[in-house]
Amino acid sequence: MIRSVYFLLGYCLLSFGSWANTSIESNSSQREDLSKMLMHLTDSLKEDYDLNLLPQVRVLREQSKQLGAKDLQARSLLLEGLIRQHFGDYKHSLVLHNDALNIAKPLNLPTLEVQIYLAMAQLEMDLERFRYAQQLLDQAYFLITKQVAADKAHALMGEYMLWQGSLYLLKGSYRQALVTLNDATLAEYTLLTSKLALARAWAHLSIGEYQKASKLLGSDLVKQSVLKRNLHLRVRYKLTSATAALQAGNFATAIDTAKQALNDTFGTRFLTEQSLLQNILAGAHAQLGDFEQAHLYLKRFALSQQALNLQKRNNKLLQLEAQYSLAAQKQQLSVLEKDNALQAQQLIQHQQQIDNAHLAQQRGVLGLLLIVLVVGFGYWRWHNKRYLITLKQQVAERTEELAERNKRLQALSFTDSLTGLNNRHYFFSVIDAQIKPDASTNSEKQEMIFCLLDIDHFKKVNDTYGHAAGDIVLQTIADILKQCTRESDLVIRWGGEEFLIVMPNMTHNEAIEAVERVRRQVECFPFVVNEQPIQVTCSIGFAPYPLMNGAKSTLSWEQVIELADNGLYMAKKEHRNAWVGLQSLNQPLNSSIKQLNEDYRSLINSGQVIASTSY
Repeated sequence: MIRSVYFLLGYCLLSFGSWANTSIESNSSQREDLSKMLMHLTDSLKEDYDLNLLPQVRVLREQSKQLGAKDLQARSLLLEGLIRQHFGDYKHSLVLHNDALNIAKPLNLPTLEVQIYLAMAQLEMDLERFRYAQQLLDQAYFLITKQVAADKAHALMGEYMLWQGSLYLLKGSYRQALVTLNDATLAEYTLLTSKLALARAWAHLSIGEYQKASKLLGSDLVKQSVLKRNLHLRVRYKLTSATAALQAGNFATAIDTAKQALNDTFGTRFLTEQSLLQNILAGAHAQLGDFEQAHLYLKRFALSQQALNLQKRNNKLLQLEAQYSLAAQKQQLSVLEKDNALQAQQLIQHQQQIDNAHLAQQRGVLGLLLIVLVVGFGYWRWHNKRYLITLKQQVAERTEELAERNKRLQALSFTDSLTGLNNRHYFFSVIDAQIKPDASTNSEKQEMIFCLLDIDHFKKVNDTYGHAAGDIVLQTIADILKQCTRESDLVIRWGGEEFLIVMPNMTHNEAIEAVERVRRQVECFPFVVNEQPIQVTCSIGFAPYPLMNGAKSTLSWEQVIELADNGLYMAKKEHRNAWVGLQSLNQPLNSSIKQLNEDYRSLINSGQVIASTSY
């Protein structure tokens, strides 16, 4: 009987060994699949960043964590951090980079550590924290020169020189940037070579050496195949080419190239490139004597700079939140380590009790072992299937969560926080599509009305009742505008106490009815501030688009808004609680748009400009 039991135990141990080998082979196959998935995602991100890749990166991270592949887990954290960093989510990006670094350091993977330090340096440069960026670059350089293998150090050194040169460019040290970037020769790395060449060209342009910059842009170092695949790199190439043409005096070429690049930036987050291109267009038009267009692009450049400054301020606030989150996370990790130590001690004591029990009940354990093996194998199969089902559910839930967060991020960037209306940033992102000619009919869209509304004596409300009262008035006016306009109309918080309403497919007479309805609704609305009723009125100016100044001359939408603003100013100066609406120009005006704005009232009185008023 005893011999039979030992025989059965030996058979079970052999079966367990065979199963263990099969499990090891399965883990090896899973790791190979995850490595291929990592390579695919890395190659995709080299061409361009896509938010749709985030669910795949998260699946890679979770499976790597489950498998115990810490190197793959750290690389997936780095990829997710780079995607979020590209789209401005600096708070979560900083946390992800630090998590990746904490995993990579104990693994002694200097190549991965260098990549993480370079990514963190790029983030610090985006936040204009140049001193911290230089410290991270110095750490990366130390690892490259001291610990990274020679076959991998060449490419990493090229990446380091690119970001070190970029840091010098941001700090205004253009000669140092050229010295750093000229040391990088990477003919075999197509994408990196193109980036280095563009950075060197920009450094030459910064010190006025446009001939050298033009030579670099036309060389084989800038690969056209790379530019076709990478939108951001293509925009940077056109920006650099336009700047070189402007410095060389080829103003027409500079205008054509800058306009092409500006069209590529619509609907993207490339605000820095947009502002630089608008500045180039303003300078080129000014050199050609087209001061009207130069003034137009200078205004757009000023608006883009305001948006950039606001974005930088928000990014710094998010970075402070991320530092606070990291400190809280470290504190939680310290508490968890103490709990783990206590649990480990309890496990040791429990193991000692089990060993003592095994010594006393050796024969019973032999039979129990067989049962445990069978039950354990069944439980493993059941747990594996349950994990796969749970993983699929998590992927679906997190994909929906990402889509919802993307919607919220876009809504925050396009919405005024006080009134809930869309802001100027949203208006500039959609206005070109609103007025774009209809390709099927080869004609402009139907007439639309640009209307500017300003609250009368708003400063008096703030001074008398306080800014909180002014906020209540602004919110109420916004609610009135929502009620008095159509779903197809755009209602924009233009700035301060001023609102912009864009009403497509509307005639002048219909516009008169609409603005009069708004004026009456504001005048009659019972505003109550601090339990005191107050009287609030508004003044309105509007103008139609398109507006012809002669047979072939059409005013731009920016100029139409200026005319609506002149009507608003005239209504406030003459009467208040009134509106002035431009209908048309009676005959082509020989004067410029600037003179038209200055002589607006006299041109209306002389009949050269046809307008309607409420007074």
